[in-house]
Amino acid sequence: MFTIMKKARFIWTILSALLIVSCEKVIDVDLNDGNQQVVIEGFVTKGETVHTVKITKTLNFDESVAFPTVDNAVVVISDNAGNSETLSLVAPGTYKTSNLLGVEGRTYTITVSVEGKTYTAQSTMPTEVVLNGLDVIVIPFGLDTIRAVIPNRIDEAGIANYYQYDFFVNGEQDKGVYLQDDQFSDGVQNQQPLFGGELLPNDTVRVIMYCIDKPVYKYLFSIDANTGSTAAPANPDSNFGKSCLGYFSARTQKEQSVVIPQ
Repeated sequence: MFTIMKKARFIWTILSALLIVSCEKVIDVDLNDGNQQVVIEGFVTKGETVHTVKITKTLNFDESVAFPTVDNAVVVISDNAGNSETLSLVAPGTYKTSNLLGVEGRTYTITVSVEGKTYTAQSTMPTEVVLNGLDVIVIPFGLDTIRAVIPNRIDEAGIANYYQYDFFVNGEQDKGVYLQDDQFSDGVQNQQPLFGGELLPNDTVRVIMYCIDKPVYKYLFSIDANTGSTAAPANPDSNFGKSCLGYFSARTQKEQSVVIPQ
């Protein structure tokens, strides 16, 4: 199991004697700098019929303007049950479906055609794991107190599960990358905390948990592993392969909130 967030690495090291600790896996990535590239980020979510794909292009390292959008793409999402929909452009660089149902267990394929090139990726929606709530842990640390939340979940034993989280404190989203797997919690109660910055009494924490497939997990892990690196920025391979940047994720979604106690 892994929780990935650059702010928590120091704290996690200190608390390793008190909490479940796992070795970080290093995923090799290829450096890919130079020509402008297409960036695709798309999602299909269980139970929803409207799904969003955003398409932009990269900037040079010395540029600080907004990422240029791609507004002339043909985007199609289909599933292995025979359903297919061509997405509509609803805003600069933003494409949406209107009636494609997200169903767990199905494999979804996205095809993006733009400027004479075609980009394709697949993602299989995992079985949904229920998020039963958020447990709060309070840990004295010298003169300070560290507070964190633990996603209360038990996944099915014998199946590899991968999780991505969105973390909100008092309505504001933390931009860190939060990931876990079940390597050390397969089929048992999760004990891995999420460290979301400095939490104070009466703060309201909201967590959205996504069950994602392994290729998406590896891509996001690679992105986080390169954050703050002194090496040149890396372009990790996603389920689009090396053809472009970004990723496509078919996922389930559950959320819970908790107020940090006094």
